[in-house]
Amino acid sequence: MVAPVTEFYDRLGPEYRHNMGWDWDAQVRQEGASLDRFLANHVGRSAPWSLLDCSCGIGTQAIGLALLGHKVHATDLSPVSIETARQASTDFGVDMTFGVANFCDLGAAIADTFDVVITCDNSIAHCLRDEDLAAAIASMKTRLEPDGLLLLSLRDYDALVADKLCFNNEHIHDRPDGRRIVFQVWDWADDGRTYRVHQFLIKETDGQYDVKHFETELRVLLRDDVMTAVRNAGFDDVTWHDPDSSGYYQPIVTARSR
Repeated sequence: MVAPVTEFYDRLGPEYRHNMGWDWDAQVRQEGASLDRFLANHVGRSAPWSLLDCSCGIGTQAIGLALLGHKVHATDLSPVSIETARQASTDFGVDMTFGVANFCDLGAAIADTFDVVITCDNSIAHCLRDEDLAAAIASMKTRLEPDGLLLLSLRDYDALVADKLCFNNEHIHDRPDGRRIVFQVWDWADDGRTYRVHQFLIKETDGQYDVKHFETELRVLLRDDVMTAVRNAGFDDVTWHDPDSSGYYQPIVTARSR
């Protein structure tokens, strides 16, 4: 699992901030604010919190939460993404720490424990096997304080698997330096339990178009799959939150460490 995923994000990570089809800086602030409001009702202790983002990518959620005063440590298995996130945090002027770590073995790289551990943006779907999913959730539990909160966000696969759409996540953004066109093509496995994501980034400069392609495989994690795996890891109060109730753009699963 590790080498192909690392390569995918090492290549894709540096493209996000300036070349994807949206205002990433604004997205950082928006997602940070959404998660902060949600966590305020679920952490069970006063802010600011110590928080580990164990699949931070280039820092979208981690930087957004650090901007709001939380003590954030951000890790990812992609060294290039971590360096990109580190530079972005400097640009935003936030004080936070970073490290390279596989979320299936966080204890190998992190000694501290935290009030909150998060993994967002569907990162958990990289766990293609049951044993990978179990290892990831157990690893996250070891980094939580007693009564700490785990937060996972992922795609709503119960809805997606019904239609198996192939063309997804399209964005067009006109910028002073040229148009950016971003979309994904999903190739579904015959059994509907995994799919291969083809991420396309089209960058226009002076009427010329450069196309970049990035590819990875993800697992279709249904609601029962996730809830059962979290309960089996020994968490309590395992709860599913739809975007309408959470205010966050993806479904969220929360659970309490005892």
